[in-house]
Amino acid sequence: MTTSAAQLKREKKAAAIKARIDGKIAAAERRELEEKKYRTKADKEHQALQEKIASARKAMGIRKNEETSASLRRLITEWENEMMLRLWEHRRAMM
Repeated sequence: MTTSAAQLKREKKAAAIKARIDGKIAAAERRELEEKKYRTKADKEHQALQEKIASARKAMGIRKNEETSASLRRLITEWENEMMLRLWEHRRAMM
């Protein structure tokens, strides 16, 4: 049984469309996995930062309802910047 050129062209086109759709699905799954990894890392970093802040407050004798001192605010800002840098490096390494 011989297949015509038109039928071969249709089959080739259908295969190309299917491959493109499969590629888009795979890319979406990869992006979803990377986002999940990033969210997990961000949550861990945020939790570690909160523990660090609580430890510093305790060491300085500052209660939760008291105003944060300038020195502790500077430390918190520095730690937040370091956290953001680590998260940025993590995101960049994933790409």
